[in-house]
Amino acid sequence: METYSIRHQVGIRAAPHAVYEALTDTKKLAGWWTADTRGNGAKVGGVLEFWFGTFCQKFEVVELELDRRVRWKAVGNRSMDEWDGTEVAFSLDADGKQTYVNFSHAGWRRNDGFLPHCSTKWAVFMLSLKDLLEKGKGQPAPDDVQINYD
Repeated sequence: METYSIRHQVGIRAAPHAVYEALTDTKKLAGWWTADTRGNGAKVGGVLEFWFGTFCQKFEVVELELDRRVRWKAVGNRSMDEWDGTEVAFSLDADGKQTYVNFSHAGWRRNDGFLPHCSTKWAVFMLSLKDLLEKGKGQPAPDDVQINYD
């Protein structure tokens, strides 16, 4: 079965360790993705909960490589089945001027429907991560950039 992926890259003027912490520390995750973030992102097997109002997306932490890689697997979501089993990964590479965050959200079963929306929103949140680390303040949900009007 063919699957689809969302991919983005952003350069951040921060050390790899600072970026890694923003991807594993619950309080820092809440500073760029959604303000209501719960759980443990700092250990393999930990579960993170990202709340968007009354909706919660859970991820199991499946890989951590200090200052290099973070990978999560979407679990336990019946209301947004397009994400079930998908994996989110952040790979970090530094060149002395910046840390490149190579982002992917892989395993989508369809390339229509919710995927284009999520691709745009992930870009918004990657820029929020950049702002958090470079300017000290991100734009996590619900204060993120709106891309449509529901």
